[in-house]
Amino acid sequence: MIIIVMGVSGSGKSTVGRLLAEKTGWRFIEGDHYHPAENRAKMAAAEPLNDQDRQPWLASLADLIDRHLQMDRCAVLSCSALKQSYRDQLMRSPGTVHFVYLEGSYELILSRLKKRTDHFMRAELLQSQFNDLEPPSDALKLSIEQPADAIADQIMKRLQLTPGHAETQVVLDQLMFPEAPRWRDNQLWFTDQHAQQVVRLNQQGESHVVAELDDLPGGLGWLPDGRLLVVSMTKRRILALTDHKLSLYADLHALASFHCNDLLVDPQGRCYTGNFGFDLHGGEAQAPAELILVDPDAKPQLAAEQLIFPNGCALSQDGKTLLVAETFASRITAFTVSADGNLSGRRVWADLNGAYPDGIALDSQQNLWVAAPNLSRLLLVKQGGEILREVIPVGDPYACMVGGAAGDTLFITCSETDNPEEARRLRSGRIEILKI
Repeated sequence: MIIIVMGVSGSGKSTVGRLLAEKTGWRFIEGDHYHPAENRAKMAAAEPLNDQDRQPWLASLADLIDRHLQMDRCAVLSCSALKQSYRDQLMRSPGTVHFVYLEGSYELILSRLKKRTDHFMRAELLQSQFNDLEPPSDALKLSIEQPADAIADQIMKRLQLTPGHAETQVVLDQLMFPEAPRWRDNQLWFTDQHAQQVVRLNQQGESHVVAELDDLPGGLGWLPDGRLLVVSMTKRRILALTDHKLSLYADLHALASFHCNDLLVDPQGRCYTGNFGFDLHGGEAQAPAELILVDPDAKPQLAAEQLIFPNGCALSQDGKTLLVAETFASRITAFTVSADGNLSGRRVWADLNGAYPDGIALDSQQNLWVAAPNLSRLLLVKQGGEILREVIPVGDPYACMVGGAAGDTLFITCSETDNPEEARRLRSGRIEILKI
């Protein structure tokens, strides 16, 4: 089910929507975040939007609704949906998509807008919104002259929604695109890729920027001497952090066919990193890629070839098996690791039947947690492919890591999009946790 909380700007759509999402345990989607930059600039300049301006925005929201319905995923969407034609465009499935109209007077809403200082929508535009408004005849209509919590409770009752809670807990949000979570020194380390930062999060929920790059940061790892390594994705390098400064550790440009991504560093200081193989965001045809091994002396060499988007990696407890997520092949591939770090015995560890594995992490039983963003799910997978558990986090999961003081917490990096421009604009990235 998708519930669209609608009304003019200042009617309380976002506040009510978030409260409703909390009460149901569903995902909340802030529709305003999907406005193109041109629309935001117009509204900030007190220029009203027209039908043509709103079309790309409505198309994005319609695609988002379709995606949630295809995955049988419930969500609450805040969206003005002022005209009937807009609502028709968003009504992707009658009986499954429901509109809730927050109704209030011009005077009341104007008084609210004048108190709001952190939004691109100017109070001067309110009259234009009322001019465009075509009140719906087939929506649940509720007055805003009552507390937001009471409105959310009425929606729950009138639509016969069942109270629930999300399986995961959000511990940090407003990130651009968090990736590569690692647990070390009783803290979570990760990269905020499109913010070009390496970040650590302590157990009190405080985050600190460890390093900033002039490139997209990929995977993380530590050498035996304690130095932090980070992948510089588009430059196809591994950098080392020493005395708060990043410097070149290994240049992979001659071996990597496109942008590098994740990184695994084993206890001996050997590094394994994959790459895209093709220009994913540029629309190039899919092409195989390489897994690169960097020896402890920082010399790179090919470890494996003909992999389909080699991504997250995990090493078995005994260090003898390396697992690699081949994202667009929808499989986990295993290699036997020799004493010198070379790989052999390539085999399918698990066929994921259409789930695209991104980041992966082994648990204490040597079962594999798999972030599958195309399904908006985390999968706990046994060797051979049996799915032991499915978890639906608040956002789409891109990577995960087992950690916590007792080793009983799964840290999940989530976002609503992996598109670089959208990730920077939406800041929908989150760190979520799951007790396991």
